[in-house]
Amino acid sequence: MLTARKLEEVLVIVPKRKYDSVVARLAMEGIFHVEEPPREFPGGSSYKFKALLSQASEKVSKISGYFAALGLEPAIEPGLEVEVSDWGEALQRHVSRYSDLERFYEEGVSKLSGARARAQELEKLLQVLEPVKDIDVDLRALTEGLQLQLVVGIASPSQEGELLELASSHNALVALEQRGKVSIVAVAAKSGQMRPLVTALLKRGVTLLTIPRELPGKPSEAYAITAKELAQLREEIERLRKELLARSDELRLYYTYMLAYREIFKMLASTHETATTAVMRGFVDKEEIGRLERALEEETGRAYSLVRLGTVTGESMVTKLDMPSWLRPFHNIVRLYGEPSPVEIVPTLFLAITFPIAFALMFPDAGHGLLLILFAQLYLKRRSPDWAFVLTVLGFASIVSGLMAGELFGPLPAEWLHIPSLWKALGLKTPPLALPTYAVEHGLTELVGELLFRSISISLWAAAFVLTFGSLLGIVNSYMRKDPEELWALRVPRFLFFLSVTAPFLITFDARLAGAIISEALFQLGGDDLLSRAVFFGIAGSLLWLLLGEPIAQAIHGHNFLQALGKGLIEAFEAVLMALGNVPSFLRIMALSLAHASIMLALAVIFKTLLAAGTAGLLLGAVVYIVGNLIVTALEGILAFAQSLRLHFYEWFSKFYAGSGVPFTPISVPNVRIVVRS
Repeated sequence: MLTARKLEEVLVIVPKRKYDSVVARLAMEGIFHVEEPPREFPGGSSYKFKALLSQASEKVSKISGYFAALGLEPAIEPGLEVEVSDWGEALQRHVSRYSDLERFYEEGVSKLSGARARAQELEKLLQVLEPVKDIDVDLRALTEGLQLQLVVGIASPSQEGELLELASSHNALVALEQRGKVSIVAVAAKSGQMRPLVTALLKRGVTLLTIPRELPGKPSEAYAITAKELAQLREEIERLRKELLARSDELRLYYTYMLAYREIFKMLASTHETATTAVMRGFVDKEEIGRLERALEEETGRAYSLVRLGTVTGESMVTKLDMPSWLRPFHNIVRLYGEPSPVEIVPTLFLAITFPIAFALMFPDAGHGLLLILFAQLYLKRRSPDWAFVLTVLGFASIVSGLMAGELFGPLPAEWLHIPSLWKALGLKTPPLALPTYAVEHGLTELVGELLFRSISISLWAAAFVLTFGSLLGIVNSYMRKDPEELWALRVPRFLFFLSVTAPFLITFDARLAGAIISEALFQLGGDDLLSRAVFFGIAGSLLWLLLGEPIAQAIHGHNFLQALGKGLIEAFEAVLMALGNVPSFLRIMALSLAHASIMLALAVIFKTLLAAGTAGLLLGAVVYIVGNLIVTALEGILAFAQSLRLHFYEWFSKFYAGSGVPFTPISVPNVRIVVRS
């Protein structure tokens, strides 16, 4: 879970007469990740198979598109048998067999996509025509007048005063009529004045009513015709979809054949051939070597050679990961940075812990966390189960941090449910993660400064932990790579430097006290305090180590000491820049949580102000508060996720993680039997 599985690089050499059966067997076994053999190896790969691989891959992609148009996931037909004597001939035979099916789907999906696109256009047009569908006047004739022109549009009722002023400033006549949640705007002006007036209306967000030329100018008639066409289109879409679904079993067969050929041609296109032998290079799980040998023995009658090139050790080599199902969704976040190599720590387990914590500290609200969970389970789960799981975990983390901050859809519902009182009953003046806004809301102004420094202390402690732990993992990775020069010249002194800089925060958990210790260490050369002295000597010693480590290592290898001194100077300078840049960067945790709490406090103040206006104010205040919560959940949820990514990728991963590996993807045709006929 913390490291990749051990893979072995191998060369498989078999007689050409046994080659096809070996390829078929390896495809069915699903254990061999194929790669191109080294260029210096004798023989050459077949360009014919590269072309066939491209053809099969194109077919797989195209068929996947057909499934997607039907709202289905591509699926293989289990238990299928593929019989071949010549791979190229077999591919073309199946392509020819299903050519009518492909034409059927090509035409059907094209019609279906066209009908759906047209239906979307009509739906948008109906939305525009809906408020004016009872108008029985030819608006087109009025809008195209030679002397006086008229435009009709849809605006928000709150814009009526602004639109009246606009019409007056342009010497135009305006009529306004509220219908439901919108206002119908009719503006008449002289022909020469209409263009700047239309531009001004569009800038103010007014949706102008433009009836397409193929429809009558009367909105009532245009609406009726559009509604009728849309109903017919929907029937046509359903009919086309049923026709396409009726042959989905055939499509699944076609997909299975093409997927099998694509996997086969991956190996064929990467094989080097001589007059008598075929050579395949690839990677196999070390525990599967015995299975590979048995397969080769059975298919060749022991007429094979398996050259084991050793365990994978390179930074950009193939990686096979083995992790529990609950952890895999978080690995999608790691993959955004890069796949781990076989010689470095896999950070997924750590990220699955630290990412929700960072997110929750920036987004502390139990109610908003609940909304994230509902969105993940009711909407996102059907589209992306992995990301739905991640968002659900983040939602639960926000619920915990929200309760600890005394926030549930902001301060008001939390107060109504007596959440702050629960913490007071435990002997605390404020909730553990309360922000300065909590003190303002509850009239505890004397605690504003204390709560602010507590928030800063949490942010800087997180910075201290991440930088120190990341540098420690860098030491582990250098050890795994068996690179003693990097380990002792760079990783160890860098860890010592970050540990020295951040130790005051880790030990005291107090930003003011830690700042005083670092100040004494730097400006009083350690002073009288034991921790300050340790910080001073740790910083000075580690920077000197970084400065001289590389030059000394180069000198040991017989290289020029002075030339390497420049690199050491850069390493020391870079470490100082990292400390100066990365530590304050974590203050974004405090900044985002404070911004969130401030917005929710502002919404609470607005609600209380409107509440004083009676029943109407109560209803308006409730709408403002609910809509405000929804907007805050969406925008701040995205912002907190993005900032959590930044803290992990740039402030943490950069200290130890390369992410230059290649995923282990063995050729595989599961539940498909391939029979090679001579």
